[in-house]
Amino acid sequence: MKKKQKQLIAELANQYGRQVFSTAYRIVGDSHHAEDITQDIYMKLFKKTPKAFDKVNNWAAYLTTMATSASLDLLRKKHRLSEQSLVEDGSCDNVLSIHSKPEPTPEKQFSLTQDIQQLRHALTKVTEQEAKVFVLRFVEELSYDDIAQHLALTSGNVGIILNRTRQKLARLLSHSQNTGEKHEAHS
Repeated sequence: MKKKQKQLIAELANQYGRQVFSTAYRIVGDSHHAEDITQDIYMKLFKKTPKAFDKVNNWAAYLTTMATSASLDLLRKKHRLSEQSLVEDGSCDNVLSIHSKPEPTPEKQFSLTQDIQQLRHALTKVTEQEAKVFVLRFVEELSYDDIAQHLALTSGNVGIILNRTRQKLARLLSHSQNTGEKHEAHS
């Protein structure tokens, strides 16, 4: 690997490391996992060719997309392991921890925690592309154009995917609230 490329990766880590960590943390809700994801992303950059580096126009959006993908992959893996564990031993494990800003009352904090866990669970039930588009738009607040550019879509397709994903998530969240899954499956 060329010295110039190593230097660029170090600069990217300094400039965007907090952003990558923050993206991963907001999705997985665990600082240790977010640190691992951040480290893995920068290690993957060492494997890229110089030509791949030249193709990146917006490093912030590119790295955010990588963090989003890696975080969603981890959520899916944890969800699969959790389902397997439930089948094997009949117990319910709290797969994801949540760290959010304290709420004024314990009841509100519990409700927020449950809602976030439920959303994370629902994101494992939509396609990978739908989850990425949703997270990039509503968690990372990227524009339709930035999302389109980094996922090789058109802005119109981003809008369609977002609409479809919001509908799917609403159905999934409504179903789990109606079945009591919100408080039973993750407690």
